Amino acid sequence: MNDAATRACAELGLGDIVGSDDLAGGIICRTRRLRTTSGISVVAKQLAEPMPGFFRGEADSLAAIDGVGWRVPRVLAARHDVLVLEYLGDAHQPAANYWEQLARAWARLHGRLGSRFGWERDLHYGLVLQDNHWREDGWDFYAETRFRCWLKGPRCGEWLDARDRSNLERVAARLRELVPAQGPALLHGDLWSGSLLVDAHGGPAVVDPSVHYGWPEADLHNAWIFGLWPARFWDAYRECHHLEPGWQERLDLSAWVLTRQEAIAEGWFGEVRPRLGRAAHHGDAALFGRKQAIDDAQQRGLSAARGADQRD
Repeated sequence: MNDAATRACAELGLGDIVGSDDLAGGIICRTRRLRTTSGISVVAKQLAEPMPGFFRGEADSLAAIDGVGWRVPRVLAARHDVLVLEYLGDAHQPAANYWEQLARAWARLHGRLGSRFGWERDLHYGLVLQDNHWREDGWDFYAETRFRCWLKGPRCGEWLDARDRSNLERVAARLRELVPAQGPALLHGDLWSGSLLVDAHGGPAVVDPSVHYGWPEADLHNAWIFGLWPARFWDAYRECHHLEPGWQERLDLSAWVLTRQEAIAEGWFGEVRPRLGRAAHHGDAALFGRKQAIDDAQQRGLSAARGADQRD
């Protein structure tokens, strides 16, 4: 058994680890349920190579998103080499109003407004350390920390060709045209189906945040691209939180904001490239081109969220 997890459980007074089960869903960390001699099970998350501040940042993010109506697992230990969380139990069935509960909780989180864009420290999104330095202007925050930052990367020339780089710079320069003024709201930062759970009462539970103050539309993007959640989720969200007209079409712009470097390296950028090009060269954000496919998928609806396996 891993020494870091063993030491953490011992320090928590849980005794020895007598069994472990890998939990599905994570793509960055190895995440396991650990059974201890105390009779208590916990969740342990570990990286193949520990990164300073990685788990401390996640622990702080979990505390920041608590108290809005969804379940957040308690942090039991946050060390450089392991994060130990409360285990929420075996897979549970979602309640009939699960999606509405989730929508209202997320809307409440977005109702926590700040005075600036960013966060008190840089945090990881996947394996990328994101620049969260405070900025007064949202367009400037996204242009510099979520778009132009890619042009400074050591592998920019390998991943992005000359046209990609030109389009990226052009979109960063055009954000004021493409995105209406929005105040800084507290964001989960990485909420998708893989970080969405069901608690013992059938309500929503969430994990794996990377918080900062930003545009709610950027936060909601994952729910479209990586989940296509049912229409009743969006109806409930919009009852609680206003979205500016054209928000659906602008979600393609967030595809770039939320693209991880490792995803580009693995070829996922092929999905993003045409959207980036359309945003760079067309005057209307509605030309991003995904709205009809999204509307069709919403009409079909999707199955309820996966069970309570803690994920990365």
